Amino acid sequence: MSNLGFDFTVDGSAFKDSPRARARFFDANKKAKRFIKARNTYKAPDFNRMLLDLRNLNFSHEKVAMLLKVSGSTTVSAWATGTRPHYENGEQLIMLWQDQTGIERFPREGEQLTYRYKFGQMDIFSDGGLCDQVIAELDDELRDGEGR
Repeated sequence: MSNLGFDFTVDGSAFKDSPRARARFFDANKKAKRFIKARNTYKAPDFNRMLLDLRNLNFSHEKVAMLLKVSGSTTVSAWATGTRPHYENGEQLIMLWQDQTGIERFPREGEQLTYRYKFGQMDIFSDGGLCDQVIAELDDELRDGEGR
């Protein structure tokens, strides 16, 4: 009863000492290492920051949910607390954020301190110029009032 009439053979390339098998294994390892390296440097979009910025631009969670056509404001609230949106919803949120802020580069997790951007903010305190002028005018008016 030798193999029930079937001629079974073992492929010679399946052995570990085969150069072809070693080459395939080496190539697979190289591809896996490249993938792991790329995965480690990837930073996900910072949806919390985007929702906070939209909130500062007077977008409520209800308004964002209506614009993105998601089930409700609780879904957007969940995104704000750390859950991840589905791919399509995340892309739409990024596009909405970019459209409203006018910024092409969107924030990524772990990069909070590496960049700054401004929108919808008054710059009266940044250089002190306008604030100093207002204070100087108020001081002059107070002095004029005291001198009478």
